[in-house]
Parts: sequence; C-alpha cells; structure tokens
Amino acid sequence: MHWNRGWDKMDFVLPELFEEKMKKLLGEEWLTFWESYAGNRFQALRMNQLKLDVSPDKEKQVREKFCLEKQVPWAKNAYYYESDVRPGKHPYHEIGVYYIQEPSAMSAASVLDPKPGMRVLDLCAAPGGKSTQIASMLQGKGLLVSNEIHPARCKILSQNMERMGVTNAIVTNEDSETLANHFGCFYHAILVDAPCSGEGMFRKNQEAVEEWSKENVAVCAKRQQEILENASKMLLPGGKLVYSTCTFSPEENEQTIAVFLSEHEDFKVLEMEQNCFDDARPEWILQESDKHISEEVMASISKTKRLWPHKLQGEGHYVALLRKKGVLPEYHQMNDESQFISNKSAEKQKKSKVKNKKADKTKGSLVDYNLVDEFLTATFDKEMCTWIKDGRFELFGEQLYRLPKEEVSLKGLHVLRAGLHIGEFKKNRFEPSHALALAVSMKHVKNVIMIPEEDERTFAYFRGEAFEVSDEEIQIHDGSQKGWFLLCINGISAGWCKLAGGRLKNHYPKGLRKELREFA
Repeated sequence: MHWNRGWDKMDFVLPELFEEKMKKLLGEEWLTFWESYAGNRFQALRMNQLKLDVSPDKEKQVREKFCLEKQVPWAKNAYYYESDVRPGKHPYHEIGVYYIQEPSAMSAASVLDPKPGMRVLDLCAAPGGKSTQIASMLQGKGLLVSNEIHPARCKILSQNMERMGVTNAIVTNEDSETLANHFGCFYHAILVDAPCSGEGMFRKNQEAVEEWSKENVAVCAKRQQEILENASKMLLPGGKLVYSTCTFSPEENEQTIAVFLSEHEDFKVLEMEQNCFDDARPEWILQESDKHISEEVMASISKTKRLWPHKLQGEGHYVALLRKKGVLPEYHQMNDESQFISNKSAEKQKKSKVKNKKADKTKGSLVDYNLVDEFLTATFDKEMCTWIKDGRFELFGEQLYRLPKEEVSLKGLHVLRAGLHIGEFKKNRFEPSHALALAVSMKHVKNVIMIPEEDERTFAYFRGEAFEVSDEEIQIHDGSQKGWFLLCINGISAGWCKLAGGRLKNHYPKGLRKELREFA
C-alpha cells in the first residue's frame, strides 16, 4: 500500500496492486475515479411501503424532517440525505418506517423488479437491504425466501425483516447447494448479490481495504460460479435472475457472467432500462484457454451494467439481468384489497378458526390454540383475525408462526424465521410477538395508545420504561382496557403494551432496548 499523495480528505490508503490494476483498466478515466475517493460518500434511505399507517401525508412529514429532497434515480421511494442528518438514531428507524441503505446497493432489487404473488429467492441476503426492498415490492403477496450462509449475519437479516414488518418471508441459514437440493426448480425470480472482494465498498468499509488481495479476488470468483450454478437450478423456466456485486473486479463481474453463459445456453442477458448506469466492459474479460468465450456471449456482456462512484451518486456496483428460456408459470397477482384482507367469502370467514391441530402431539406442553383464538378476538377486528387465521400455522417449540400460503416444506432446513412470528405460548396465556406489532396497522387493532414522536415518553418506551398516558391518548374500539394495546408513535405501530390505571406497562423486547437521541 502507499499513501494518497496529499489528498487531505482521504483517511485511508488503497491497496497498491488494486491501484495498478484499475489504472490499467480505466486508462484516462483513472484519475477521475481515484479522485472520487476524496469526496464524501453518499447516504440514502428507502421508505418502507409495508408500513400501512405511513400515509402520503406522514411520508411527506418524514421527508421534510430529514430534508429528503433528492430521489435515488434507480429506486422507488428512496432518497439521499446529508451527512449531518442521523435517521438511524430516530424512533422511526426502530419501527421500520425506512431502511438505511447505500444508494448503489438498491439497484439490484430494482432491476429484478419482482411482482406481487411471485416466489422469490434472495440467496445471499444479509444484512437485509435487498430482501426488505423485494418484500416491499411483493406487498405481502407470494413468498420470499431470504438466505444467508453466515449464522451471525443471518440473525441480523432476520431482525431487519422483523423491523420492517415483512409478513411473507422465510429466513434460512444454509449454503446454496443445500437450498438447490431442497427446492429444485421452484422460484419465479432469484437475486444473487454474491459475496465479493468488496472493492466498491473501500470508501465505506475500512475492513474491505485491509482484506483485499488478488488471491481473494480469485477465491471470490470461484465461489460466485458455484453460487450461480446452484441458483440456476432453482429458477423456473421464463424466470429472471439478477447477479450483482459491490466490486470493480472483471473476474467477479463480466467474466463470471461470461463463463456462466458459456455453460448455460438456456440463459440470456436482458437489457435494462437504466440510463444512469454504464455498460459493462466485455473487453476486460480474460480469454483463458480452458474457458472459451464465444463472440455472441462477449457481445451480450455489454448489456450488463456498472455503477461507478465517479459517474453517479453511489459506490461501486455491478448488475446483470438474466432470463431462463421457457414460459414462466402463472402466479397469483395481487388484488386491489389491503394485504391484510382475505379474499374469502363472508360465509367462509365465519367458519375460520384457529384449529387445535397440535394438541395431541404436544401433550404436557404449554400449547393451547384456544388461547390464540381468544387473543386474536380480543385484540383485532374481523379482517385482521381472518387474515391471520387464513395462513398456515407452524409451531417451533412454544413459538407460533404464520407461514405464507405458498406450499413449501421447511423440513431439514435451518430456519431462523418462518413467515410472521405471531407469539409465544406461556403458562395459561398467549403473548404476542414484537414482530406482529410492527406488521399490523392501527386501524385493525381494538386497543391503541397514541403518543407523539417528539414526546420524551417515546424515548422512554425504547428504554423499556413505564409511563403515564392521558385519557385522550387511549383509543378503545370495541375492546376493553384489560387486553393488549398497540402503542403507536405518530399513528405508526411501534410495539405492544398494557394499561393499568392510566399507566403504560412496557412490553418492548429487552434485547432491543436502547437509548435513542432525538433528531437534531
């Protein structure tokens, strides 16, 4: 490594071999590229379209609060924010109103563009930015399987899916081969945001600089081929696959796709309607003797895209959109109703009950499905009760989950999250999960407590403290003050609580409690 020749804004050095490589590849562009490292990195957040209580007016308030004026061109509902703004320390972040994400990283899910009702796989999903973006596009319809091979990162992925109120996702901790053997040809769309050498993250992540080496680039390229191979086995005919990385290395980008296409004639590259992206560089592909790349494949590589930090407001990224030959099987399109409203007839709704189907198998345990029925009836209106009961229930120990309606077997998989966590069976009672609170809308809940976002009690709630509430802040809709209350901050669901004599009993999860600082 060597120093940066006086660039006072750069507080790190680039790997010397990386510099030499990029000089050779970029030629006259090198200096502009290198100078981009001296600038401030761009930061953005994406508004969460799954939060039903975030009305257009509320979204406008959030945008004004954080001075969100400029949109990210390639992502819907995404905005840049200035470096002196700290949205990650605001209560809105904790309750999933938005997701903070590097702007270029939003490109992959935008290009995949999954439709409500599809079965989608995010194969390398942690920490969850792309998965939560996909979930927002699916709008609660269909199935999303979000996978991460590293256990610690998979836990973070699961937490982010919960925070954003995702209801139709399964989070798995597996390698790509295990998933391919388990699912077979199953998905309408697949995202492979592959583990890479991270050259595009140098300005953001010092560890990426320190861990870079030519040997690591080669290791990543080999691993990417394996992941793509397994992903191809799980994609239905006619389905779309997006391959992306956050690196500049041709070995991990153009060459990875060229080798894959050479070995899979049933895949082709599709054009992307993104004017702000650069065409990829087929001339950078190494023509190795044992991997002949045809002229046809070389020509198609220019349809894949690169995002350069010296040409747009974001870090480095590479995106390729592929389609598997054939006709895509049908999937159920989203209807015009709310994602929580069942399309069953009124007659069927009356018959919908939580069945005590596990009673015989769990003799001596705490499980009593009548407790769930009692909780749902006391807490939610008929529409929400119907939606929850209309799912497929799965019991993990004493934890109850509502699986997406798509038929999928989880047997043999390491699953961290199976759809929506409804709650936990405890002695003589059923306790709702925090995930359920973040996923529901206040309009479907019978007992609600409303407090303003700027109120000191809001910050007390995230510290796990009890506090007083006024009669005006308590809303009872066909319920009683003895049950569970949904605490709402500025009308947006934040968590569960109970009420005793005008005093709120805090049920914010102990593992999530923290001190937040008001947005300045």
